[in-house]
Amino acid sequence: MKTKSLFIFLFLIIISQQIFAQQITGSWKGELDIQGTKLPVIMNISQEKNVYSATMDSPLQGVEGIPVDKITFTNNELALEITSAGATYKGKFEKEKFSGNFIQRGNTFPLVLERFDKKNNKDKSLEVLKLTSDINGSLKKIDDFLSYLEKNNAEAGEISIFKDGKEIYKRNFGENSLPDSQKGKETFQIGSITKSMTAIMIFKLIEKKQLDLNDKLSKFYPKIPNAGKITISQLLNHKSGLGDYVTGKDDMKWLTAKTSEEQIMNRIIEQGTLFEPDMKQQYSNSGYYLLTKILEKITKKSYTDNLKETFIDPLQLKNFYTASQKPSNVFLPYNYANKWESVKDFDFNNVVGVGDIATTPTNLNIIINAFFSGKLVSKESQSTIMPAEDKFGRGMSIIPFHSKIFVGHSGGTYGTNSLMVYNGEDDLSISYSLNADRIGSNNFVIDILSILYNTEFEMPDFTNKKVSSAELQKYEGDYTSKEAPLGIKIFVKNDGLFAQGTGQPEFPLEFAGDHQFKFDNAGLKITFYPEKQQMQLEQNGGKFLFDKKK
Repeated sequence: MKTKSLFIFLFLIIISQQIFAQQITGSWKGELDIQGTKLPVIMNISQEKNVYSATMDSPLQGVEGIPVDKITFTNNELALEITSAGATYKGKFEKEKFSGNFIQRGNTFPLVLERFDKKNNKDKSLEVLKLTSDINGSLKKIDDFLSYLEKNNAEAGEISIFKDGKEIYKRNFGENSLPDSQKGKETFQIGSITKSMTAIMIFKLIEKKQLDLNDKLSKFYPKIPNAGKITISQLLNHKSGLGDYVTGKDDMKWLTAKTSEEQIMNRIIEQGTLFEPDMKQQYSNSGYYLLTKILEKITKKSYTDNLKETFIDPLQLKNFYTASQKPSNVFLPYNYANKWESVKDFDFNNVVGVGDIATTPTNLNIIINAFFSGKLVSKESQSTIMPAEDKFGRGMSIIPFHSKIFVGHSGGTYGTNSLMVYNGEDDLSISYSLNADRIGSNNFVIDILSILYNTEFEMPDFTNKKVSSAELQKYEGDYTSKEAPLGIKIFVKNDGLFAQGTGQPEFPLEFAGDHQFKFDNAGLKITFYPEKQQMQLEQNGGKFLFDKKK
């Protein structure tokens, strides 16, 4: 049985005593600010036969209807005792809201409760989502969705879904639409999901007292900048301050060619530090490269042999490989440039322990279920690996979907995008790999989860919108912006429009109508204004105006 407590800290509240029904019955919503994370709570107060009762919802934690235990309302002050959580709340009622403090185990959090129309709420983030009761019907819809993508030559890959520890759905799709034969292929490059395996093996060493989270990097690699300050824990949770060796100095994709360990170490040293350890959190491939080398040093075994001992043999995995094994059954990656084009991916020997594993979505689900059922590490290690207030934990990260919190890891190479996630409340895990992707891997999983949780979503639009090369040529040129540091080159290729940022790979732009183009993989939209010789780029809520060089 999976542990729900990893995702839910329960507040049990019971309400008794007389209060003014006309003032406080109904729903009240507030937000706890827990180290930068906003946690909405909803109190639902009702009255029956002069007896008051209440429940509490915690949407982001996926729970509602939590019983509430004790209340007083005197002189316009609301007081709650939350014994099971070791917490109290006191709030003054003024101007149709309660303003006060929520205190839990010595920590004080301001909490303002305001009236909330729960019945007519349209904010999906405040809904407690539930899996549809007709799971087979949902799986049929997923099958139809994948067939739609396949028919429109939009995606190729494989997905696996586990419920209650068992695989309930698996499908490989779209591979026959790709230019080259994929016959005999069975595995995918999973990119940074590899880091979760590395972290678990590091924690196995910690459990054996061969390593400690507080050990300094200088114990193993004293020449790395700030090695005397950086701990194993900070390498695991991306708080070391180290840079990212995967990005080359002169060639962004320098790791597509064979590179030596000495060259990689020199690159890590050359990049120096971005900030002091523990001052902030920034994703670092360099940290996990060093962790892999530390693992091999302590165990005196290769990364491959460590994987065999921790995962492959105990879980009886097949089709699970590292770069040193040179797997020949890996699905080839493609990018869409108005037609599918093969991608030159990493030389995966350069990213061992960082992003080199090739396997199947089914194996990923087996691993993440084994992790949460306690088959891989102790409960203490499991808790330490898990993310708390930060997005990244020590090998796992938070992946939210409306009010549902999934935990796992994503992984991307230059041509394949993968995901491995688990939700403990529903005992549900989803893993996939996409080696050819037009709609964007983030959009893909949102659509899959929308089907499973019966929320609205729009099917991708593949209406054939052709624009002639002559028409596209009026957008061509080099663009610069006072609002963004990089320049963007717009050009025509394969009878389609492309964009390329300074020092970055090119990407195709799909016509969206009225001088607008988009690139769904990056959530990017560009609107051209030919008469003004300008374009506007929109991404992640930001808007940037670019001028065309004359």
